[in-house]
Amino acid sequence: MRSARGVAEYLVTSGMPVPASNPRVTFDTVHVDGEVLVVAKPRGRVTLPGRGHDRDTLLNGVFAEYGAALARLGARRDYGLLHRLDRATSGLVAFALTAPAYDSLRDAFSNRRVEKSYLTIVEGAPRGEGTCRLRLRQMRRGDLLVSVPDPAGVDAVTHWRVLGRARGRSLVVCRIETGRLHQIRVHLAALGHPIVGDTVYRQANDPDTRASVARSADRSLLLHAWRLRLPHPSGGFLDVEAPPPTALADAVRELGLDPAKALRA
Repeated sequence: MRSARGVAEYLVTSGMPVPASNPRVTFDTVHVDGEVLVVAKPRGRVTLPGRGHDRDTLLNGVFAEYGAALARLGARRDYGLLHRLDRATSGLVAFALTAPAYDSLRDAFSNRRVEKSYLTIVEGAPRGEGTCRLRLRQMRRGDLLVSVPDPAGVDAVTHWRVLGRARGRSLVVCRIETGRLHQIRVHLAALGHPIVGDTVYRQANDPDTRASVARSADRSLLLHAWRLRLPHPSGGFLDVEAPPPTALADAVRELGLDPAKALRA
């Protein structure tokens, strides 16, 4: 996941042109009104264009349907994109459709007034709930850009709660206050409970930064941006939810848990 500020810095430094429209890139529209769009990104899909991904990203697909509104916002307002998800993570991504909405929501993201909750399955049995405040530093190592724990790094805050345990694994919901690169993955691995399917971040070991390992995580990581609560530009709050994808729901059932009952908890 990356914060709104991180998205803006990326777009400014990359000088990204207007994204190409690509109707072959599929996504689910979870909510849309005159000011806000929220979509669900599948696992393995890059969020925005970059090196090697000019036309096959979520933003290219969203432009095919909502490009007229997003193009009017321009690069200065990130073509409406308010945050991003890592390629290996599925779930909710929010866009603004007007300039006032973007400015309002950008301020909400920057001042941590947006609540982001993620579902995941981890190895082992962490205690019922808690908070990880391990500071992180972003760096390029090997083939990948990764985050590593560093006391001199930036603050990163992840709250977690266990929803169910079985067969040596736990279903966990995480709420993040910050949006650092791979934050939940690093924090849970550092706690000794790496996410199932994460081939990059594994407990106390250094991240495995081979490109082939990252591609494996894109296919197997069980991390889903489940719920998003944000102050709507017109007033009140917007609460949206993306049901767990099939891979995650099946993994929950393999633990002997009922996904619907576990999430109601």
